Amino acid sequence: MNSIDERIKRELEAESLDVDKIIGETGDLNEMFRAALKGSTGGVVKVIIGLTTLFFLIAVYCIWEFLVAASVEDQIFWGVWSVLDGVTMLSFELWAWMEINRASTMRAISRLELAIRDKKPILSEE
Repeated sequence: MNSIDERIKRELEAESLDVDKIIGETGDLNEMFRAALKGSTGGVVKVIIGLTTLFFLIAVYCIWEFLVAASVEDQIFWGVWSVLDGVTMLSFELWAWMEINRASTMRAISRLELAIRDKKPILSEE
């Protein structure tokens, strides 16, 4: 009975090392970003990145107008638009990061599935 337990323990440790190697390969942020651009929603990610850049430029313009406004009413107007633009920009950026995370997770799950599929059973007959 003890030899089976030791054998199971050895196999699980070896499998754990293999999984650690696979997970270690997918931790790079650049690779995660490329995976999101290559995925099924890669076109949408590119559009969202473009929209985020556009909204950043609009935010800079709104903040500039706020700073040079002559009256309090103009400052309120440009301040509200700056805040609304910032919230919109942050929501686009949050969506893009969530998509990058989803694509990275899907690739990691696929790699783990392949690694598990290729492993031999722990209690195989010898």
